[in-house]
Amino acid sequence: NKFYCFNTKLIVIFIFMKKIIITFVLLISFNFTKSQENYKSLVVDFMSAQGQFETFNATIDQMASMMALTLDDSEKELLSKEVMGSLVDLLVPIYKNHFTEQDLKEAIELYKTPIGKKISEKTPIIAQETMQASMQWGMELAEKMQKYMK
Repeated sequence: NKFYCFNTKLIVIFIFMKKIIITFVLLISFNFTKSQENYKSLVVDFMSAQGQFETFNATIDQMASMMALTLDDSEKELLSKEVMGSLVDLLVPIYKNHFTEQDLKEAIELYKTPIGKKISEKTPIIAQETMQASMQWGMELAEKMQKYMK
């Protein structure tokens, strides 16, 4: 009888401990997920502040043009949302390797200043012009490198 009572108490204690551990694990998991989402949101804000999404949209336009695709506004918006979401998912771990949440918050504030706004406005234009110049430079480089081929 004492043995049965002792085993019952152990089982009750075990079940109670199990519930505490499961609750603890769930809380940690929830906080980790929430932290990940907060960081992802900061990356999106940072990229927006920098004008990166406009640059990526210009790239989509340029690729569509090169592929002779004509996208109406709704198709372009749908494509943009789809590819930008997957791009952000790929970039979050990279940003996390180099920037803390505080770094991103401070950088976002920088882009709210007049010079920060100018940088973010000009970045897509500069990127597009740079892409064209880089393609020209790449062709010149390939031409010069052919001299070294035997």
